[in-house]
Amino acid sequence: MSSAVRFRTVVTAVAAVVLFGSVAGCGADLARSNFQRTTVPPEPGASGGTGPAPNGEISDPAVSAKSLRPIDPCGLLSAETFSGIGTPAEPRPSGWDRCAADVTDAGQKKIKLSLEVGGIIIGSIEDAKTAVEGLPQLEKKDGDTCTVTAVTSKQPKSGIVLQVDYTGGDPCGAGRTAMQRMVKKLHSNPKKHPEAPGTVLTADACTSVDTAVVAEVLGGKPDAPSPMGLHGCAIRSRTPQVMITFRPTSAPADEEGSSPVDLGGGVQGFAKTRVDDEPECTVTWRHRVIGTDEYGMENAERAEVDYSGADGTAESDGSCDKAVKVAKTVVAKLPKA
Repeated sequence: MSSAVRFRTVVTAVAAVVLFGSVAGCGADLARSNFQRTTVPPEPGASGGTGPAPNGEISDPAVSAKSLRPIDPCGLLSAETFSGIGTPAEPRPSGWDRCAADVTDAGQKKIKLSLEVGGIIIGSIEDAKTAVEGLPQLEKKDGDTCTVTAVTSKQPKSGIVLQVDYTGGDPCGAGRTAMQRMVKKLHSNPKKHPEAPGTVLTADACTSVDTAVVAEVLGGKPDAPSPMGLHGCAIRSRTPQVMITFRPTSAPADEEGSSPVDLGGGVQGFAKTRVDDEPECTVTWRHRVIGTDEYGMENAERAEVDYSGADGTAESDGSCDKAVKVAKTVVAKLPKA
């Protein structure tokens, strides 16, 4: 499989998870009237999916990538967001930019919600026909599942993505109401992750790398860096590409099959060929220790550089040498932990 195909496959797979998810089954004995009785419409005086979608670039500073990176998505899934919709259970975080929550409506029907802040949008933004708090709003329904997206950037295409699974209810109605309230929170005083000294939480992955070194590694003038969510970036030159990613995790950097590498500045990384007989290598390192999880495993901010070449094998292409070369420039640019 070529690197170009792998790249498209990865992006498509991520988008499919974000935009569609799993479709819940229908129960014939569940009445939609419960939803109508328990859910409020978008609030008066605001464009909660009812006004026309705005044209032009999005210049709202509250939803810029810089403003969204430190946002705690679980703080957006609070009880007030679901007032009139149902009673939420404790939200479940996943990384810096994702959170899920279960809500029980007045008729005891379950609503499952998955939120991603800064999610990648696949498809045309021109499909947005309505607005939410001044932002274009996309809506896609598939059975009992509805994905409501507040577009925060047209280039690159990204937004606040909320997937609602609501068997026997109105998933799009619940999604529109919740989305309006979440966007309003982003304009007031949204909850943020703690910003410890040296964190990469707020770092822009696309500016954390020496583009001249990337051009040398890729063997030609690369395309402009393309953000992959709030904490990742892809840089391509035809088929070869480099991806930089930051994330919190309890997974060790020195996983099985990896080899230690010196990244400079006292930082040790670990290089691993990801796919046999393919010119690909990933270099991972622990940037900063966060603490321990409930099982006593160390949580850390992890940085990762993945290089994918065009032809040959990892050995013949020198894939790990190239990944290490790029990773060294990232280490040098990141804030010191």
